[in-house]
Amino acid sequence: MSRSLHIGISARAMSHPHGGVKEYVTAIIRELVGQRSHHRFSIYYADPKLLGSNPEAEEISLSASHKLVWDHWALPRRLARDAPDVVWFPQNVSSCGLSLPTVVSVMDMLYFQVPEFQKREYAWLDTLYMRTCIPPSLRRARAIMTISDWTAKDITRLLKIPPQKLKTIHLAPSTHFKPLPEDQCLAVRAKYGLSQPFFFYAGTLSPRKNIQVLLEAFSQIQHDVPHDLVLTGRPGFLEIPLEALVTKYGITGRVKRLGIVPTNDLVALYNAADAFVFPSLYEGFGLPPLEAFACGCPVISSNATSLAEVVGDAALTFEPHDVHGVARHLRVIATNTKVRGQLVEAGFTRVKQFSYLRASRELLTLLESAVP
Repeated sequence: MSRSLHIGISARAMSHPHGGVKEYVTAIIRELVGQRSHHRFSIYYADPKLLGSNPEAEEISLSASHKLVWDHWALPRRLARDAPDVVWFPQNVSSCGLSLPTVVSVMDMLYFQVPEFQKREYAWLDTLYMRTCIPPSLRRARAIMTISDWTAKDITRLLKIPPQKLKTIHLAPSTHFKPLPEDQCLAVRAKYGLSQPFFFYAGTLSPRKNIQVLLEAFSQIQHDVPHDLVLTGRPGFLEIPLEALVTKYGITGRVKRLGIVPTNDLVALYNAADAFVFPSLYEGFGLPPLEAFACGCPVISSNATSLAEVVGDAALTFEPHDVHGVARHLRVIATNTKVRGQLVEAGFTRVKQFSYLRASRELLTLLESAVP
């Protein structure tokens, strides 16, 4: 587009303490405003400590007592004053009553009833908010960015949004995720007392992540391999009864729960693991397998929802309830160095197809198309 636009960005998600949404919004904004395009960007933060994160743009901090007040009072008042040509909302909803053109990004449709996972994934107030605000936000939007074809299909199926209004733009792993020198990996292993080879899981410890299948599969091979099973991540809204399951499957002492770890340690754990295992039942995208690919870690992944789209043929895959299939893959990784090496190379090749530079360029084109 030859015309110079003023593009507004709602960046409240950058205030999240951690998680994939914060990571994606932070990374894509950095690439978007750093493209040296002829457009002008205004970024609206909910936390004044974020000022200076993107000095190429105009940065504005808005205070509010609650995220609903920020989304639907503080932000739209400032947007009405600044009058950008288009506003990007990166996380599911736009401000009510906003008359400006909008592009809304959707992470997943887990706030609604989906057949793959029928429990409630989020707190009931969050669920009520999103169920109330997502449909009108998407109907008002000039264009909708989805992070996977699977999410696009869910939006069309659940909300009857025309497919031509949707554009899939894949996410990517942060540049933090890369191969590391062996001494860094050894230092992190020593820090967490990981003396044995190990299989690795990173992510929320919620029922949706299907950790029970991984624990049961690991119990089937525990006497055949020297490996431990290492889990990182925070509890979900509903937490799995991890300790009870470990006891049930007789794997006490072989499962190490590390909780939330710093990013640098997480990268080292991906590097040090013999395999990363991701048995999730439902993902809007699924960043962890790509993070593992980028670190040279073989991946064993369920083929549920968007995950087949993300991992392609670069991982060992399984139906999400196939315990024996997971156990078979774990055994192969533990005993077959040739297969492990092939998966490492396949992962490096696969992850090159995903980048935030590409995603930001596709998003910029979508934003331009939304301006009348």
